[in-house]
Amino acid sequence: MQEVSPPVSVTYAIDEARFMRACGELWAYRALGRAGNYGLAGVVMLCAGFLFWQGVPGPFALLLVAGALVFVAMDLLRDRLWRRHFRALRKYKAPITATVATAGVGVSSLEGDHQQPWKLFLGFARTESFLFLLVDQRQFSVIPLDAFEASEAAAAFETVLSRHLRRLPRRFL
Repeated sequence: MQEVSPPVSVTYAIDEARFMRACGELWAYRALGRAGNYGLAGVVMLCAGFLFWQGVPGPFALLLVAGALVFVAMDLLRDRLWRRHFRALRKYKAPITATVATAGVGVSSLEGDHQQPWKLFLGFARTESFLFLLVDQRQFSVIPLDAFEASEAAAAFETVLSRHLRRLPRRFL
């Protein structure tokens, strides 16, 4: 039998800069962050430079340079797409209240009041500054940890999450 826990709520507001910082933390948590993309681009550029220096014939070095540019372009495009996504979402234009309880996750925002069952979510992740409720690989909700009045409230919120969802492991490159 599943343990019944009292509902835990948090109300917060999030602006575009903070949302993008949250996205960056989530991407880094999932080993897809800006540092990883730029690090890969740097390694590929070093390999291309080594091939140029060695005088290796053929298009290999140029292909590596093009590959490095793809890593940078992917990062810039992802940033632009998520900024556009944030601006299109009405719910971020006013405070949001998220409530976790035995029945699921309740969200109250400008878009209305919604109750989502636990089975809708893939899992959750926690970084230093944010909690993320992941619906799938691309959809998630951001909850700033500093929105909780006390660390005990954040711990209670996370305890309810842990009872119903699995915490997604941090990935590294």
